[in-house]
Amino acid sequence: MNQLAPTSVLAQFSVDETLPPAEYAHSVYAKLIYAKKSQDILFLALGKLLKEIRDKRLYEVLDYENFGQFLASDELSISRESAFLYIRVYEFFVEYLELDESYVATIPVSKLAMLVPVLKKMDNKEQIMEFISDTENLRFGDFVREVRKFQNSTKPTVHWSEELDKWIVQYYDNATVLNSLGEYQKE
Repeated sequence: MNQLAPTSVLAQFSVDETLPPAEYAHSVYAKLIYAKKSQDILFLALGKLLKEIRDKRLYEVLDYENFGQFLASDELSISRESAFLYIRVYEFFVEYLELDESYVATIPVSKLAMLVPVLKKMDNKEQIMEFISDTENLRFGDFVREVRKFQNSTKPTVHWSEELDKWIVQYYDNATVLNSLGEYQKE
């Protein structure tokens, strides 16, 4: 395989430390915003490229038996979960919704990943676009609360309560009934 010419990505984000403190702070902040935006567009690029390799079985041309083996290669080393997340976000927002990639990249990756399962449950693209519009500018905590309203989780949360000296099981689905089988015995 051809080796890529080494480049210093970090050099693009360096700031002259001899600048006056206020100018230095603003420069570092501007570079941080640029790096964050670059990350978001590269997330989509990863999804697009991985989708092509998977769908067109290009991994076979590259001498890998399957897509999983390709992902685990030393050069790539991407978990299956991450790869399919990149692909899922790209497929849903760019291919299915036909949104402009530069617009999608303005929405943080963490929000995009949380939105896909929620938006897939919605009836039509108009409803989906309305939800995206209503939530895209929310702060992260508010965004998470809004997304959770649309999630019907049947998974319980389980934790040990030192105060009660018991395991606590909480369900968020109103239809779930929890039958007690007695006290938990510590060994």
